[in-house]
Amino acid sequence: MTVQNIRRKLGLSEVVDTGDSPQKFVGENPRIDNNFEYGIAVIGLGPVGVRTLHKHCISKDRMLGFDVSESRLAEIAKGSTSLSLLEDKRIAHAIDEQLLTLTADPAELSKAAVVIICVPTPVPETKILDYSPLRDACRLVVDAASPGQLIVQTTTTYAGGTRELIVEPLRERSLAPGIDVHVAFSPEQTHADSSQSKNIHAPRLVGGYTTSCREAAVEFFGRGVVKLQLTYGLEAAEMTKLFETAFQTVNTALNNEFAQACTALDIPFEEVLESANLDQDAVSGFSAGSGAGGYELNIAPHHLLNQVQAHDLQLPVLEAAMNSNKHRPAAVVERCARVLADLGNELSDSKVLVIGLSNQPDTTDLFGSPALQVMDLLLKSGADVGFHDHHFAGPITLGEVHVPGYPNPRDFGADLIFLNTQHSYADLSWISDADTVIDGTYRAKGVLNRVPL
Repeated sequence: MTVQNIRRKLGLSEVVDTGDSPQKFVGENPRIDNNFEYGIAVIGLGPVGVRTLHKHCISKDRMLGFDVSESRLAEIAKGSTSLSLLEDKRIAHAIDEQLLTLTADPAELSKAAVVIICVPTPVPETKILDYSPLRDACRLVVDAASPGQLIVQTTTTYAGGTRELIVEPLRERSLAPGIDVHVAFSPEQTHADSSQSKNIHAPRLVGGYTTSCREAAVEFFGRGVVKLQLTYGLEAAEMTKLFETAFQTVNTALNNEFAQACTALDIPFEEVLESANLDQDAVSGFSAGSGAGGYELNIAPHHLLNQVQAHDLQLPVLEAAMNSNKHRPAAVVERCARVLADLGNELSDSKVLVIGLSNQPDTTDLFGSPALQVMDLLLKSGADVGFHDHHFAGPITLGEVHVPGYPNPRDFGADLIFLNTQHSYADLSWISDADTVIDGTYRAKGVLNRVPL
């Protein structure tokens, strides 16, 4: 018996290489009926849905973009998705070439060979996830499901969510999952960005309801990524995603605490980072910053926390990490106040310029951005706040305040500069020896008058 067969028998996951230059197309997939008007339909055109459309624009498949919001469809059609210029241009080109159709008509969903669900799961103040957008989207997809389709759920959910919202309703329609319709769970890559080459080489997690479902998803996603991370079952894939995001949440909180400790003990944390990251076997690289940004670290852990509460189970390590990350932006503002005080200035009378708004370098994702939280707290402390990020022209609205963006950061005349995110092509040469910079990345070694966060 081969190692692969042993892993399959035990229900274990595996990693599969699809080749250095994956170029498979839906029409080459024997498990997907190619007698469809569209190759791909993307349900939910928020940031994740738009990024999904953008990734598949390189193929020659006709695509369908579905959203219940007519105003959102109009924004995308006008090329104003609030994402990167490259994404807007590529999507506009697909529309012009009649390769992409935008619609709010759910009946069109039956005409796509592959249906990809990308809707959000908001978290209200109660911290109880709102699954209604996902339930509504899955209901529309199931109602429109046609034999031969592959339905892929990409929204991070609780273990068992895809089975409950798609598999069982398909059975109620007398469509056999794994035979008539294939069902898979494959969440968006955690560090997805606008760089196609980076996404190709990042592992894609895939789990199927049946072996046939999983293989259909593998053949579809094999066209766009080099490596696939496979599980034998939907629930294992869903829990894998929750485990990965929980680990990153705890890792972020621990990194930030070590950064604070190093600052207090006058130890250069950037040297600690470099030394720790020499271990290439680490599950995730070590880094620190102004908080935990993005959907995954802010929202995904709640899927697990909400689910285990029903079993009278608590996860104190994860809960503590999320609480620590929540308060990190306030610690950043306190650090700004202390540095300004050392310069003889009050925070309430100072001008603070924030550099880099995105959650990760070289992305345009602002979801739960620590930079926005830091700016909001600075404003509430009475500071005059501006920002510089070549991805965003500004202004950024925080509550009732419009924070201006400065293409030429010297125009702001900052008393203090806070480096939140350092993009690859960001020019920091304008910073002079007269500027004081708090380095929230712990990596800007060439910056003059740099103090660690």
